[in-house]
Amino acid sequence: MSGPRVMCVGLACVDIISVCKNYPEEDSDQRVLDFYWQKGGNASNTSSVLSLLGAQSEYMGSFANDNEMRFLKEDFDSFGVSTSHCVTYKTGYITPTSVIIVNSQNGSRTILHASKNLPEITLEDFKAVNLKNYKWIHFEGRPSFNTPAYEIVRMLAHIDEYNHSVPESEQVQTSVEIEKPARPELDQLLDKAKYVFVSKDYSQNQGLRSKEEAVRGFIKRCRKGASVICAWGEDGAAAMDAEGHLITSPCFPPERLCDTLAAGDTFNAATILALAEGRDLAEAITFGCKVAGAKCGMQGIRGLKDVKFS
Repeated sequence: MSGPRVMCVGLACVDIISVCKNYPEEDSDQRVLDFYWQKGGNASNTSSVLSLLGAQSEYMGSFANDNEMRFLKEDFDSFGVSTSHCVTYKTGYITPTSVIIVNSQNGSRTILHASKNLPEITLEDFKAVNLKNYKWIHFEGRPSFNTPAYEIVRMLAHIDEYNHSVPESEQVQTSVEIEKPARPELDQLLDKAKYVFVSKDYSQNQGLRSKEEAVRGFIKRCRKGASVICAWGEDGAAAMDAEGHLITSPCFPPERLCDTLAAGDTFNAATILALAEGRDLAEAITFGCKVAGAKCGMQGIRGLKDVKFS
């Protein structure tokens, strides 16, 4: 691949998915339409979509030494995503797992996530990365009892220190995703990266009622020169740059809504790739919406490799 080299840092887990005719009632019994395993986790999904779209993609995270780890590594390999900097914990640790119910009538996904004891990446792990080899490094903002969000702050500060020591043309662009609502420890990430992706749920939890309100509100809390980006489901996406310019994009829904699982990760990946290739912020979020829309019309993400995007 000849595209930009991009690393995503965060979670990889096993998704155990049941596709149902409709969302099940409590204490009911029904036969599912489909059942399968796939690799999940925001950073994992984002790295896979980046590879499908042509980036030199790498995932960095933690693995437990179990059967699920082998499934995850094989899946990363099938997408052409490098895992060379991942940290493997040998004994006594369990791969995080999500049980997911997909409603075939509207494509909704309900996620039940279990993450028991696997530590996440720390600054000491991250220092093994040779930053000169990367165009962009994206962080999934993860609240974790094993590894606090402050470790992500330290990793971003480490990149800042490197960037101050090299010419601008050699600097590593950084982005961070803040998705989970009611997690105040994630607020400290808002001013630590060049691009900040905030979710609809996170924004609504802070009293912001639209994508426009979200980017206007959060840009005040970002670092100087940063941009903030917010995808808002069927209402498209908005962004605001360092000069305060508001940019919006509509959504591009598929003919038939099939599967919304990983749509947000797909939007992030496509937007990051567009920015890393030198497109402006307006082009980038529009491309992100187009790719996310196409993803919602297919099961999983592999079909994105065969879609032509203008």
